[in-house]
Amino acid sequence: MTTLAEPTVLAAAKDALYPDVSERPDRYAVTETQFTTAIWGSEPISPTIHERLQPFNSVRLESGEPDLLGVGMPHGEVLNDGVASAPVVAVEAKGYRRSGAVDVARGIEQAHSRLSEVNLGYVAAPTAGVSETARALARELNVGIVGVEDAHSATVLEPARVTGAGEFSRGVEAIRFQARTNQFTAGSFPVNHPKNYLGYVLAAAAEGETDATYGEHVIRLPESGRRGAALFGLLDVRGEDELTHLGAEVVRFARTRHGSVERALEEFDAWTGRSTRFTDLAPRWAQLARSVMMQYEPTKLLVDALEALHREGVREAGLPELVERACAINQPLAVEVCVTEDAREAVLTRDGDLDTDALRDPHVYKTGLHFQYKAQLYHVGLVTDRGTDDKSAVLDDTWRLEQPVGHV
Repeated sequence: MTTLAEPTVLAAAKDALYPDVSERPDRYAVTETQFTTAIWGSEPISPTIHERLQPFNSVRLESGEPDLLGVGMPHGEVLNDGVASAPVVAVEAKGYRRSGAVDVARGIEQAHSRLSEVNLGYVAAPTAGVSETARALARELNVGIVGVEDAHSATVLEPARVTGAGEFSRGVEAIRFQARTNQFTAGSFPVNHPKNYLGYVLAAAAEGETDATYGEHVIRLPESGRRGAALFGLLDVRGEDELTHLGAEVVRFARTRHGSVERALEEFDAWTGRSTRFTDLAPRWAQLARSVMMQYEPTKLLVDALEALHREGVREAGLPELVERACAINQPLAVEVCVTEDAREAVLTRDGDLDTDALRDPHVYKTGLHFQYKAQLYHVGLVTDRGTDDKSAVLDDTWRLEQPVGHV
């Protein structure tokens, strides 16, 4: 008979609430770093459970650290679900203690304490340990209960009710950001030149079939262009692809600058294969691309980190220094943007603190960060170098702002 330790309970609850999380661009969930341990109490935790709990991150709320923090409407019944399309969800897990009891009431209290900072709160616990009294308490406090039968079976026993959390903390906002962008940045960054996402917007606005137009005038990777346009807020892909207000401004700029979208695309076609920096090749288009990129949260974070280092006299920062400083500003976001899912356990301690020694390993970083994304920053004139895709060169590749604002 399984003892249903808390990591096992949490893995089953995660699968029940977010069964298709890896396939949905509007769903994302992270597990608190204390669950990276291989032994819980005296019970070994199987690698399979560990894998199901990934990715890990640490988000510290005023009320404490939730065992799991998710974004997106969970599976199953949710009371008052019409008031939120992408709620923030906190889950507390309770397993069997040595006495054989399950402290469900404590889990309900913890989940309820999160409701000033998230939209939905759940406690997950072995079904046999959930009493009618606990269920009544959960209903009274608007907390949901997930009953876990075994490592692979869990059911929502009591639905949670959506509450208003007001302003979210920076840590929660980091996870909300990742929920919007995770599918676009999985693996490598989608494109490495700003013309490629701007060009997709123009292809979408031009007459004819978007992918064919894009392939003819920009690059023959329309899905990458589409992902880049969505990532930078130019395209809304939640339903049928539609240009956002920012995307519409790109179209207006093209018509003002070239007379028509079609003539703008002809210009884009002439740039194909050119390695010239975009700021030199097409300065006004590069400035537009820079404005677009500065609305992307990771760009703001990395620029702020580089500005902070510059004020301390560090004009050229290595990637470890940059990421360490970015973590000092907003650790959850920096970890989501910079560190691969498999390396979270090396970079974060069980207490959720940053292990700076681990940042000296080039393999902990997402390739898209120091290759495609840095190339974007270079082409729009924010950093001085274009980056590298060679892991052996990552630590020697420096980051420097082209025009720092702060004084040394």
